[in-house]
Amino acid sequence: MTVDVQVLALGALVATGVLVFGVWVIDMRGRQVARLRRAYNDLVVQVENVLTAQQQLLADTSHELRTPLTTVRGNLDLLEVERELPPAERAEVLAETREEVDRMARLIRDLLLLAESGSGELQLERVPIRLDQLARDVIGRLPEPVMVHGDDDRLRQLVGNLVQNALRHASDRPGAVTVSVRRRPPQALLEVEDDGPGVPPDALERVFDRFYRVDRGRSRAHGGSGLGLAIVRHVAEEHGGRAWAENRTDGSGARFSVSLPAEPSWVSPTPSPSGRGLG
Repeated sequence: MTVDVQVLALGALVATGVLVFGVWVIDMRGRQVARLRRAYNDLVVQVENVLTAQQQLLADTSHELRTPLTTVRGNLDLLEVERELPPAERAEVLAETREEVDRMARLIRDLLLLAESGSGELQLERVPIRLDQLARDVIGRLPEPVMVHGDDDRLRQLVGNLVQNALRHASDRPGAVTVSVRRRPPQALLEVEDDGPGVPPDALERVFDRFYRVDRGRSRAHGGSGLGLAIVRHVAEEHGGRAWAENRTDGSGARFSVSLPAEPSWVSPTPSPSGRGLG
């Protein structure tokens, strides 16, 4: 019995093809497994980062609430034990208690805002807003006219937080804090500067983290919750912008800037001076 050479050649060709296909399948499966392994490892890292951030947030929140809760508890115990406190002392205790309760309420409100922003559930009412007028309402001055599209309440909060942060670090001299609003098409630029000690270079990125303080003791003494700048960053990003910090080139303080998309239809006449100070 003879075997046709062509049949043998065809069989060898088919066997080679099957072998090559098998190697290709094994290689593809290996690559898929490698990709799945990398994706799994990335997911594990992300989950670990989220858990770490949540644990840190819980620890920071507990720390921030401990002081006002201790004060409130102490004042309530005092009012219960010392029922015959003089009216002036009683009023002082009640005023301090109310102040600490307000501080806790602000902290919880800010945490809820950040939680909504981080989860994508923050609802913004986007309407045309004169950013210069909004800044003037917050700080009592008129910067350069510029229009943005955003949520009035949240942008007021953003400006207010930046000004409050600057005032906590500035001196008491007139013009220690300056606020400016400029047009940098297609962006609107809001800048708040102070004449304080500036920000350590390694902290310029971290100042927008929740509860981060360059000087924890000094900030707490001035009523800061450690959430103001975090809210600034989140509100800016929700509006399609960004926030950043830098030290002034002359070494006389820090500058906190927010860039927001300007309203495309807004056309301002001749630019007006934008540098005025706060006393």
